[in-house]
Amino acid sequence: MKTLHFWPIAWTLAVFSVVVFTLDILAGLLFPNWWAMQKIYELLLPGFTFISWGAFFLSLVESFIGGFLTAVLFVPIWNYFASREAPKAAPTMKPVRDHH
Repeated sequence: MKTLHFWPIAWTLAVFSVVVFTLDILAGLLFPNWWAMQKIYELLLPGFTFISWGAFFLSLVESFIGGFLTAVLFVPIWNYFASREAPKAAPTMKPVRDHH
């Protein structure tokens, strides 16, 4: 199995976390009854309050760090198990015998 390179995965997860957080905050501004994720963010992100620029930018940084730390855990675990999987040998073909 292929091993994963740390930096592409870390950047992908960090930016993905920031994009999802931003889209969810925008959804909360557009739809006032969008409270499910805001309550979860208040529990998970220290200093988060809805509709506060300072809290928004602090939470962006925290989301980025959370995505990065996910890669810190995920990539080594993946590479460990990927290296333990034995490569499967391709089936071999046997020559056909002449029956003359």
